[in-house]
This record gives sequence, structure tokens and C-alpha cells, in this order.
Amino acid sequence: MHELSIAQSICDIIIESLGEAQPLSKVHVTIGPLSGIAPEALDFCFSEVVDTRMLGKPELIMNKPRAHASCKSCGKTYAVQDMYAVCPDCGSFDRSLQTGFEFTVDSVETLEE
Repeated sequence: MHELSIAQSICDIIIESLGEAQPLSKVHVTIGPLSGIAPEALDFCFSEVVDTRMLGKPELIMNKPRAHASCKSCGKTYAVQDMYAVCPDCGSFDRSLQTGFEFTVDSVETLEE
């Protein structure tokens, strides 16, 4: 499962950034709709992996921005839901995907003692 290795990587990034494992309350990530990551599967895998890494049971907060494309035919910038979206103005498929592939670990919140 692809999301299992992503959950493991998130934990590795957090531990490396903090210098050691410690209980967390929240982990904030950004997942673009074209990233190839299934948010529900990642949430499930993260809850399983994080428990084995001594990070407590933090809530995974997912920011899911919209993807945007720029039409090369008419210049319109528009939101897309999938890789096959055409320009809503001219119907062209000749476009450049601008955003939507994001996957970042944005921040963590530690438990206050």
C-alpha cells in the first residue's frame, strides 16, 4: 500500500525535525488532488504507523487545495478535479497543470505537559 510508506515517511520527517519522538496532538499536511494519495487511506495508515513510533495518537489534519490549470489555447486559468479536465471556456485539452501535485508536512503540534 502506497499510503503506508507515505505514513512512515511522515513519521520519519517529524522525528528528524523534532530531534526525537514525542507525543503530538496534531499533524498538518497538504495533499493535492493530483498527488496520487488517497486521503482516507493515508488517514488509516497514519493512525496505525504513528502509534508504533512513540508519537502518541495525533489527529491528522489534511489541507486539500484545488488543482489549477492554465489553458494554452485561450489563456483561461481554471480549477480541475482530475487529469482529464478540459478548459471550461474553449473545450481545449491543451493545458498546463499549475497546482494539484502538492504533498507537504506543514506543521505539528506537540502535547503540552
